[in-house]
Amino acid sequence: MLRDLHVRNLAVLSEAEVRFGPGLNVLTGETGAGKSLVVDSLALITGSRASSELIRTGADSTRVTGIFEPEGDDWRNLLDEAGVSVEGAEVVIRREINREGRNRIYVNDQPATLRLLTGLAPHLLRIHAQNEELRLADPELQRSLLDRTEGDAALALLAATEAAEHDYRELADRLAALQGDERARLERVDLLRFQAGEIDAARLGPEEDVDLRRERDLLRNSEAITRSLGGSLGLLFDDEGAAAERVHQAGRALGEVADWVPEVAGWVSELDELRIRLEEVARGLRDGLQGVDADPNRLDMVEERLASIERLMRKYGASAREILERRERIGRELDDLVLDDEARAELEGEVDGALGRYKEVALRLSAARGEWASALGERLHAELEDLAMGRAVFNVALGRVRRESSPLTIDGRPVEFSAAGIDDVVFELTANPGEEPQPLAKVASGGELSRVYLALQLAIRGRDTAGRPTLVFDEVDSGVGGAEAAALGRKLQRLSRGEQVLVVTHLPQVASYADAHFKVSKDVVDGRTHMVVNEMDSEARVLEIARMLAGKEVTDLSRSHAEELITVAGRDR
Repeated sequence: MLRDLHVRNLAVLSEAEVRFGPGLNVLTGETGAGKSLVVDSLALITGSRASSELIRTGADSTRVTGIFEPEGDDWRNLLDEAGVSVEGAEVVIRREINREGRNRIYVNDQPATLRLLTGLAPHLLRIHAQNEELRLADPELQRSLLDRTEGDAALALLAATEAAEHDYRELADRLAALQGDERARLERVDLLRFQAGEIDAARLGPEEDVDLRRERDLLRNSEAITRSLGGSLGLLFDDEGAAAERVHQAGRALGEVADWVPEVAGWVSELDELRIRLEEVARGLRDGLQGVDADPNRLDMVEERLASIERLMRKYGASAREILERRERIGRELDDLVLDDEARAELEGEVDGALGRYKEVALRLSAARGEWASALGERLHAELEDLAMGRAVFNVALGRVRRESSPLTIDGRPVEFSAAGIDDVVFELTANPGEEPQPLAKVASGGELSRVYLALQLAIRGRDTAGRPTLVFDEVDSGVGGAEAAALGRKLQRLSRGEQVLVVTHLPQVASYADAHFKVSKDVVDGRTHMVVNEMDSEARVLEIARMLAGKEVTDLSRSHAEELITVAGRDR
């Protein structure tokens, strides 16, 4: 969930703080009020292109901050891998752009890259605006949406397909290395044998570099260490009037009055324990002094050994342990490259077996997708009927891409395959009766794409087990009116149950279903245009919906109609 949005100096928006809530959050306002700027600010914190042209006139920079409470654990794993610390279940994203074109990104107040932000964004927000065509034309997204309609059942098949493909690729890569040019193979064998010999000659221990650096630090600073340990030993035990002696004297002095002061016995006992502990520390200091080696010859040996290891590290790994791991990989590759004919034939059999197992599971996934596609088409038709697209025909076409070089054949044809299976998934649509369905990217308008996406989300809802990000719809109501507008409001409200949906709308029927209603407006102060975003109370909502119904002049009739819309929407919850 997006909890808070803070925007400063973005175009005509000087400063705004908006707190969103769960459920359906609606933004309305007059044409040109700047509703799209709220969506633009959200796009910035999901990694969209930033430009200094977005900065408000007279300001040096613009800043957008979003505070999220996302679901699931994928986002947390992503931040852990990037080294970004996470406390609790909150993610704070801040993006700053200045006039010089510098673009700074922070995640939980830690500097981050645009790559991390774009990877994190799908776990936080999905923005669906007409000018982006919802990304619904992307074949990868279409396949993902189809698979998500079946939740855990699809996940299990997808995981099995991915595992089978990984096993095949690993074996096929080993075989490909053997079947290459003979001269190249022999050169590779010579190189690997040289590298193995170089590493073996060093006789490395897995933690040797760490131990040597620690020893080098001790040797380099032996004088300071000796002075510190020796001085501390004198103060605690060896010098005249040392701490241990004074503690002993204090105990004896107290013992002289033990008969008259009852508490003294306990104090004397504590002082005895303290003296014993001081003696233990002193013994440790003496042992430490004896272990300090100031031998310059030993320092030279350590430096020379470390230099040798670091030369190997520049070639084979960042530590002694990584070098040894590289040696293991070299050994395995050498074993493969020098296989005899019998072993090579055995590997070829393993590759064929792995490809057969992949084919089996990929065909199961493909058959299941055929069933999912049919069911999705039926569910989508029912959803689109209420969205002024009752005559639309939606179809999910499954195909396979022919690839002559592919080792996998289906029905005698070589086909392209991947960890996601063998299917090419294409969403097709026709909004006009009698026309053949065409790929969505070719025939759907921006408004139709928005409504198809909304219908897809409703069809998927309850089946998708992944963490659900906040959905943002910009102008999803384009081309919708009358009864369809009320149906659209009901569907958006239904979609938002247990989730969070943000909608920019100009339809009062949609706005009446809001759980939280925000008005975007412009004011001119001292000759400067200012845009403001305010959450409205129940009375202000009635006036805003009445304005949306009647225009600038709110009448008793439009007000009554607005109240009726809100009441009906409340009954539909």
